[in-house]
Amino acid sequence: MREGPSIPSSTALPGSKLSPTVLLTAAVAALGGLLFGYDTSVISGAMLFLKTDFNISDKQLEFAVGIALAGALVGSGLAGYLTDRWGRRTVLIITGIGFGVFAVLSGLAPGLTTFAIARFFVGICIGIASLVTPLYLAEMSPARIRGALVSLNQLAITVGIMVAYFVDYALASSQNWRWMFISAVFPSLVLLIGMIFLPESPRWLARAGFRERALENFHRLGRGAEAEAELQDVEQVLREERGGFGMLFQPGFRVAVLVGIGLAIFQQITGINTIIYYSPAILRMSGYSSDKAAILAAAIIGVANVLVTVVSILLVDRLGRRFLLLLGTLGMAVSLTLVGIAFHTDSASSVVFYEVIAYIVSFGIGLGPVVWLLISEIYPTKIRGKAMSIATLCVWGANWLVAGTFLSLIHAAGRAGTFWIFAAICVAAFFFCLLFVPETKGRSLEDIERYWHHFSGKTV
Repeated sequence: MREGPSIPSSTALPGSKLSPTVLLTAAVAALGGLLFGYDTSVISGAMLFLKTDFNISDKQLEFAVGIALAGALVGSGLAGYLTDRWGRRTVLIITGIGFGVFAVLSGLAPGLTTFAIARFFVGICIGIASLVTPLYLAEMSPARIRGALVSLNQLAITVGIMVAYFVDYALASSQNWRWMFISAVFPSLVLLIGMIFLPESPRWLARAGFRERALENFHRLGRGAEAEAELQDVEQVLREERGGFGMLFQPGFRVAVLVGIGLAIFQQITGINTIIYYSPAILRMSGYSSDKAAILAAAIIGVANVLVTVVSILLVDRLGRRFLLLLGTLGMAVSLTLVGIAFHTDSASSVVFYEVIAYIVSFGIGLGPVVWLLISEIYPTKIRGKAMSIATLCVWGANWLVAGTFLSLIHAAGRAGTFWIFAAICVAAFFFCLLFVPETKGRSLEDIERYWHHFSGKTV
């Protein structure tokens, strides 16, 4: 990709101030990301006791883990329509209610069937939050800090994963898996109450024809004298947004769509879900003496995930997206190869633990946060919403596939063979990023769009 101009600092509206409402919006809305991380990973510790309590097989346990991801697939498919129909704020309020209600029902479930139904609806909330939270943050944030505030969502996801591990550890002695799920009601209540006092997205209000309310909310978000000019920019973009899903396959668009889909799928099939959802079980396989010790080790892995995500956010605009992807996928391939060797040679459990830490660090520096950032950057303006919907569906579809087959793969390929398979997929991801993913650091969105037109001209 040819060198393009940097986005000038004047992109931020000169008269705008950083409103306390913007900061409050970021803090509250990011709870959607925290709940996303918490509810997807809390089952990693709970499954050790759930399996015994419900007396279920490995196949049934895979189903119990994967059912929330099936719900997330449905939720992400519905999210675009729901937010366009009812508004970003309203959907997040309803999602907050759903998170709380179905977290409690998951914890109170008397058997696998009712548990699976409750977790499916939790998954729908997860899928909706995964799309709506970054969308709401992006539309509410001033341009000059939009990247940082949207990245806060990814950080919140990793914090949610870490908190889930520590809650699992705290309740491991009593084997109280029910409260592991019910505890999600507390951040759900904060999200619900906080969203009630936050404004609706001015962009959605403008799209829905509520111009005066849109202008009022721009003022509330600290835009000051520039509110009218920003609203006019929004209205101009809305007038240009035309066309259905057929646009995604036009020259100049389809390669960007395919690259985004590839990134979304590789993020999920390179083994991260085996670590997030099954890390205590993996560590028990490696020789950890108790469930509680394995859950504590998983919690430490969660801390490493949070810390390296912070590092990635600090480095992504300095070292570039593509460099971090290549570094991360290479590190993941090496780490998973070593995990496979450790299982093949029956190495000490501490060896597996440190190699899993190395894998999490590699994922957290690259594929974890960078894929979500790239998906928001690489699509031309006219197709960004539709293309992001497809990419999000691919994330959850691939996530469900991996989580729902991991234990079966262990039985079929063995512990070592399973991790070597994931290592090979990491190598494929490395070459995909090397060959097809452009560097977007310092490029304007217009320059990125011109790149795709040029790329398509050479390949179609």
